[in-house]
Amino acid sequence: MATILKPENLKNVKDYEPPLNVHRGINSKTVEKTMLTMSHVYIPPAGRNQRHYHVKCDAYHYILKGRLRCFIGPDHEMEEFVVEPGDFVFVPQGVIHGLMNLSNTETAEILGGYCGVGHADEAETVKVEPLWDK
Repeated sequence: MATILKPENLKNVKDYEPPLNVHRGINSKTVEKTMLTMSHVYIPPAGRNQRHYHVKCDAYHYILKGRLRCFIGPDHEMEEFVVEPGDFVFVPQGVIHGLMNLSNTETAEILGGYCGVGHADEAETVKVEPLWDK
């Protein structure tokens, strides 16, 4: 059966990846028997999340608004990429990643999620650095 989720009914999570504001949409708590998640994520001006990796799943992002710097890989071989609206980002299970909004004035937006788990709590996210302050 198809499911329609309205923005006003989405759970807004501010403590999952601070300072990101995650509006959880598709997951096992909103759709029966799914093994993927999808969220609408707002990244505040100059906002940067902690680099991290997921033990149990792949991750993906689609850039809706803004320019972001993506940090991929461990410290000793970390690469940085700038992504813009229309870009897709796929991060395999176990690969360290994080992102930062390059604007100091505008909120960036992405669609993001996980493949292979039904809810973000199942991803087994491991943070590899402390929270960033602006």
